[in-house]
Amino acid sequence: MARQTFISAVKWLATIALLAGGVMAVRYYCMESFRVSTDSMEAALHKGDYILVNKLPLKDNPGRNRVVLFTSPLLKDTVSNPLFLSRCIGMPGDTIRVGNDGYRVNGKLIPHSPQSLNRYMVTKAGQDEVSAVQKKLNIPVREWKEEAFGFSLYLTSFEEYQIREELSEDSNIHFIKDHTDSYELIVPRKGRAYRLDAAALTACREAIQTEAGDKAVFRNGKLFLDGRETDFFFFDQDYYWMLSDNTNEAIDSRHLGFIPRDHIIGNAWFCWYSKDRQRIFKPVN
Repeated sequence: MARQTFISAVKWLATIALLAGGVMAVRYYCMESFRVSTDSMEAALHKGDYILVNKLPLKDNPGRNRVVLFTSPLLKDTVSNPLFLSRCIGMPGDTIRVGNDGYRVNGKLIPHSPQSLNRYMVTKAGQDEVSAVQKKLNIPVREWKEEAFGFSLYLTSFEEYQIREELSEDSNIHFIKDHTDSYELIVPRKGRAYRLDAAALTACREAIQTEAGDKAVFRNGKLFLDGRETDFFFFDQDYYWMLSDNTNEAIDSRHLGFIPRDHIIGNAWFCWYSKDRQRIFKPVN
C-alpha cells in the first residue's frame, strides 16, 4: 500500500514538473504576457493594458508596421535591459524618410497611424471654438498647456479630422499641427556594405561599437577600425527602425538607434486585459 502511494506521488510530481516545464517553454519560446507600462503606443495600446507577445521566430516577426516588443541596444543599458514597445517602420535594407505626411519607406508613403498622437497649437483667436468642439465631441484633453500664443495639446490624426469638420473656416486657420523635422536613413542589413555618411555614423555608432568592440574608434566624425579610417562597415546581423505612435513622448529608434535582431522579443499579438472593455481580446494593430 505504501509502495502504491509512493508511486502515485511520484507520478503526480512528474506531471506537475512536466506542466511547469511546458508553461516555461511556452513563455520562453512561444508567447508571453506583458503589461504596458507607458503611453508610448497611445492610442493603439493604453498604459496598463496586458498583451500577449508572439515570440515564435517566424518570417514576419518582427513584421513591417507591427507593434514590436524589444530590449534596449545601448551599451549602458546592458545590465538593466529595459523593454520598449514601438512600431516596426524600417526593415533591413530599407530607405526611410520621415516627414509631416508620414513615413516613406523605399519611396512608398506609409501615412501616420490614425491613432498616433501629434502636437497641435491653437491661437487665442480660435481657442474658444476649438475647446467647445473638443468638449462636444467628447475628445480627451491630453497634455493641455497654456502658451503665449494660446494653448497646445495632443490629439490623434482622427481626432484632428473630427475637430476640423466642426470648426468654421476662420477657426481652422488658428488650429495648427506642429511641424515634424524630416530625415532619411538606410537600415543596416546583414553582410551588406553600409556606407557611413555623417547621419549614418551617428545612427549606427552604438551598433558598430557593440559589434566591433575595441577595434572601433570614433574620432573627428570618422570611424577607425584597427587604426584605419573607413567609410564602410559590414554588420553581422539585421537591424530594424522602430517608431512609437506617440512620437512626442516615447523612446524609440530616434533615441536608441537601430534595433538589432537579437534584441527583438516579438510582435504584440492581442490585448487580453484592459480597463477599456471594448479592447479586451482584440488584436494589436
